[in-house]
Amino acid sequence: MPPSLDRLSPAQLGVFYLAVAHLIWGAMAYYLKLLIYIPAWELAMHRAVWSVPVAGLTLLWQGRMGDVIGVLRRPRDLLTLAFTGGLIACNWGFYIWSIEVHRTIEASLGYYINPMINVLFGLAFLGERFSRMQTAAIALACVGVLMQAWAVGVFPWLGLFLATTFSLYGFIRKTIAIGPAQGFFVEASLMAVPAAAVLAWLALRSEGHFGVAWGETLGLVGLGVMTAAPLLLFATAIKLVRYSTAGMMQYISPSLVFLTAVFVFGEPMTFWRWMSFVVIWIALALYTWASVRNEAA
Repeated sequence: MPPSLDRLSPAQLGVFYLAVAHLIWGAMAYYLKLLIYIPAWELAMHRAVWSVPVAGLTLLWQGRMGDVIGVLRRPRDLLTLAFTGGLIACNWGFYIWSIEVHRTIEASLGYYINPMINVLFGLAFLGERFSRMQTAAIALACVGVLMQAWAVGVFPWLGLFLATTFSLYGFIRKTIAIGPAQGFFVEASLMAVPAAAVLAWLALRSEGHFGVAWGETLGLVGLGVMTAAPLLLFATAIKLVRYSTAGMMQYISPSLVFLTAVFVFGEPMTFWRWMSFVVIWIALALYTWASVRNEAA
């Protein structure tokens, strides 16, 4: 770890990891757009397959590969990780699909809703409490989310699905007694087995995109880094910070996706969408400042 990061408290380090993870997630929309001609389900399977070597190399670097054996000997933990792997795979698939069908802004709404569900989980199940400023920030964020939903003009089923699956994933990963890298490696491995079988079947039928051209092949392999790196950072950070704090920082990535959808993809924008964007970022700034001040005290 760099010396500058050694001076951070565990909570502050968690905030740093979350910020980096969300910056990578924010760039994911543009990355996926470059591969938009490949079906969403095929991209989701490549994300699972190529995440395994990235997670495996991380464990080898940490000298923790032996810990995976212990996880494999506990059927309950395996079932739990199979469930969380299924949650994140569904989340990936629908998110990629939203980009393919030009509903990126609607998908970003889901990740705006996500922190509110995180806050509810933290309040209901983890006994977390909030300062007055944090409570005001949460209320302001709720107003921004309602503005965003009204501006989209449809019942946000896609956003609610993405928010619920990712919130549940994060909550289970926070409460399960398994290291972040070890847990993600097992998750990815469980997902990769059926995914690799389907991709092999596509290759035999000459219907897959892997190996056809070097550019798209590198792009598919790169999905492993783009997928594993932020999830490993997130899974590590979620152990270091309050779950509600992790939830409020969730606004970073959808805001980047939101801006990408508007200025790069050219999806329609309205005054109320801009206003909701401003309100949510003010809430994020207030909550983050209050959290860092409280946890550093």
